[in-house]
Amino acid sequence: MTTRMTPITAGSTPADEGLSWLLDEFVGRVIGVTAALLVSRDGLKTAAARLADDQADKAAAWVASLHSLARSAGAISGLKTSGFRQAVIEDDGVLVFVVSADYERHGGTGLVGSVLGVLARPDSDPGVIGHEIGLLVGSVADHLATRPRGDAHSSPSSGTRGCEAR
Repeated sequence: MTTRMTPITAGSTPADEGLSWLLDEFVGRVIGVTAALLVSRDGLKTAAARLADDQADKAAAWVASLHSLARSAGAISGLKTSGFRQAVIEDDGVLVFVVSADYERHGGTGLVGSVLGVLARPDSDPGVIGHEIGLLVGSVADHLATRPRGDAHSSPSSGTRGCEAR
């Protein structure tokens, strides 16, 4: 497997390759990160890196569930909307980052937000990984959204793409 050594931009790879290439580059570049996946809020995998298909499908449902639970935390304190950004789960064998990659936070409308899940070694620096995740989400926000199911403007061939770059 080849890792890109040049700076990555959203337009540097054909869109029909999806975003798995971007996640693969991220996993290869950030020290301690072992896998990553991008899912819609309702748990559909849209891209994955360094996970087998069955692992990625299970992880997608799990990450979306964790995201949903974390977003509801604001309701406990009486907030009407959630400002959820990230949850970090520490286990003896893994660090898990569940990050809101909501397009709406970046000015988009009419699209379903996405969730980024990142797995890392337990001895990794969570501050460095969190910073790198923030840079990744901020740099490709236009591509981290999913059209609602049944949207007339989406096409079957654009299933892993969020929206057109502006």
